[in-house]
Amino acid sequence: RHVTSPTDDRSATEIPENFRALVARQTDDGVDLTSETVDLSFLPEGEVVVRVEYSGANYKDALAVTPKGGVVREYPIVPGIDLAGVVVSSTSDGLSVGDRVVAHGYEIGTGRHGGYAEYARVPAEWVVPLAEGLSTADAATIGTAGFTAALSVQALLARGLTPSDGPVLVTGASGGVGSVSVDLL
Repeated sequence: RHVTSPTDDRSATEIPENFRALVARQTDDGVDLTSETVDLSFLPEGEVVVRVEYSGANYKDALAVTPKGGVVREYPIVPGIDLAGVVVSSTSDGLSVGDRVVAHGYEIGTGRHGGYAEYARVPAEWVVPLAEGLSTADAATIGTAGFTAALSVQALLARGLTPSDGPVLVTGASGGVGSVSVDLL
């Protein structure tokens, strides 16, 4: 897991003028990934700014920095298709400063800047407040693969599948989604 941390001891809700991000830029020779100092104007529009505490390393993130990887709409991009952290700014009625949240999927890290930065700005409808007792580290551990696996198993249960129905074949069981599916099943 990739972990980011604020560059100094500023309060949890203060947004610095500048912050660090891993930025992928397309070049004639491929894609370069470098640590850069950026400001909020670098981030896309959105209702919620999150101080990123964790962002996983996913297959799509590798594709984002691979020439002809095919997942990035336009460079430059901050990879990181999932992120977990604390809300530091919100214009959404459903999310407040200080809320612990997770966001993954949609266009995060492929069509708009993702979690490989100290701060991310995303649409409010992409952000999920964490349940009491679930830390941002726990949410990041579950990540996109865990969420996808849980949805898949839930779909089986919703269709009436029970353990008495016998074994379930999980293709790709050694990958992220598959291995979590096997654990859940």
